[in-house]
Amino acid sequence: MASSTQLSERQGWTALIVICLLVVLGVGGGLVGCPHYKVWERKMAGQAELQYQQGARQALIAQAKAEDEAAISRAEAATRRVRGWADAAKQGCADLGRPGDRTCEDILLRDAATYSIAKEGHEGVIISVGAPVSVAVQPNSPARRPE
Repeated sequence: MASSTQLSERQGWTALIVICLLVVLGVGGGLVGCPHYKVWERKMAGQAELQYQQGARQALIAQAKAEDEAAISRAEAATRRVRGWADAAKQGCADLGRPGDRTCEDILLRDAATYSIAKEGHEGVIISVGAPVSVAVQPNSPARRPE
């Protein structure tokens, strides 16, 4: 019996020593590994922020390209509209029996531009269709008719 008690006691001490060594190794490993983990964590956070910023930059670039394309389309539409006004003014003067009359064309063109600009609600827009036709309209102010 004595030998079984000694064996049991010896196993208890061995187990206690093993547990103490494991605790010491665990704490030591934590102390050594903690700075490395913090560095790794910061590195991952930096990479995530970099990817976010790159995505935001790409979104801004795509938005700028879309705005450029929209501005080009608006300018092309305005050009077509002004050319349409000029053609309509020429046709209108021809219908009135005054073909080639620049004064008639200017009056009709100004009327068309004034109507269109007022309809669109712009505060002050300048449209130019070659010399001498140019129109500057502010819909909130009284319109001036050429004499």
